[in-house]
Amino acid sequence: MSNEQLQRDGLAGPYELADTSGLDAACEVVLELKALLRQQRRVASITGIENTAPNPLIDRHMDVEAIRNIFFDDNLQAALSDHFGDGLFVWRTNFFVKSDGAGQNKWHHDRHFENGNEPIDLFDTGNHFSILVALTDVGMNSGRIEYVKGSHSSIDGWDRDIPRHILDVPEVVRDRVTPLPLKQGQFVLFHSTLLHRSLAFGAGERRVSMAARVARVGTQIPEYGAENPAGGAQSEAEPFVYYRRSGILPLN
Repeated sequence: MSNEQLQRDGLAGPYELADTSGLDAACEVVLELKALLRQQRRVASITGIENTAPNPLIDRHMDVEAIRNIFFDDNLQAALSDHFGDGLFVWRTNFFVKSDGAGQNKWHHDRHFENGNEPIDLFDTGNHFSILVALTDVGMNSGRIEYVKGSHSSIDGWDRDIPRHILDVPEVVRDRVTPLPLKQGQFVLFHSTLLHRSLAFGAGERRVSMAARVARVGTQIPEYGAENPAGGAQSEAEPFVYYRRSGILPLN
């Protein structure tokens, strides 16, 4: 696994976290946040009042210690620096839980925006990266993750001038569709343009994963850039910073 893999496939890994002792605690936090989201929606349904509360599953990478520790993991940080360099910040995190009844997530990429109001450049590999961490095993039947190998680059016969979410990929790239099973404590890094999806939950244990979207310091986040834009808090003085709603904290 190397930068050669990243350049060829658009994805690097899987790698192992240096410390997996906090994964169960992180899972418990995510499940509690998921329960809170269900409660918010239930209250809105019962009262008929629109739910305007923030999504509790988004952007909790600094204010929950069990989650924060994973993003600060030595192996994750080393791999991120090796593949994408320094001077990065996390602008968005999210958590995903799949169990009985959970449907599929459509094919999509994570490049919500480029820089401010600039048009998205899908094939600029110098900015916008993603991290995916398995808090539990992510198996072949428990909502399997798949990606289109090499879809971070232009592919002959495939016009990528498409919506960010699509139902299916064209025949010309179907042989590139690659499963991505992960063991608990493994993580992958990939270019945010890489097309990926997760299938409906089939069988097995509930699976939990978390993701982060990373950009270079100086990148401006537009208000339309995401459903819950995190803003653009970042620092030129630090080699790697994390956004948090109340400010930023340096990595070291």
